[in-house]
Amino acid sequence: MLETNRLLIRNFVAEDTHSCLEGWGKDKKLGKYILGYPTEEKQMEAFVDAWSKNKNAWLILEKESKNCIGYVTIDIPYIQLEIGEIGYVIGERFQNRGYAFEALQCIIQEYLVKRDMYMLEAKYNISNMASGNLLKKLGFQFDGELRNRRIDIASGERKNLVICSITKEELKLKMCNCD
Repeated sequence: MLETNRLLIRNFVAEDTHSCLEGWGKDKKLGKYILGYPTEEKQMEAFVDAWSKNKNAWLILEKESKNCIGYVTIDIPYIQLEIGEIGYVIGERFQNRGYAFEALQCIIQEYLVKRDMYMLEAKYNISNMASGNLLKKLGFQFDGELRNRRIDIASGERKNLVICSITKEELKLKMCNCD
């Protein structure tokens, strides 16, 4: 388990289905950027079951209330490259409180410093400015855009996918340059 000032970050367990559904699963707007977003009980049950078998999938709990507020995942397709792809969701009612920044900062430290990974990358829909701004604030650097790689679920319009990343060295420099 990982811990910050306001959050507990732990791996999923099968019993998390209901708290995930209540904490963020019913948020229809979140599904705008995520295909197959689980908004119903059976979908969430399958989602939680899959993530409970993945030690790089982290549930985010508000420390004081124990509310499930979101999750962070790290996909590491080739461990030899020491590169992981970070993904995350924060429930709508928990947004704009700094929770995503706090959780991602903790996970970035865990993987780049403690687990000695070389790089973490993130991808986001170009119209998801909140994600772009958050990743920039965390120190991620713009790597490029892939044309029309995402679909806006509401409109069916294709959008570009932005890729950004942060290396262990960049994180160290960022930590040294903090006020």
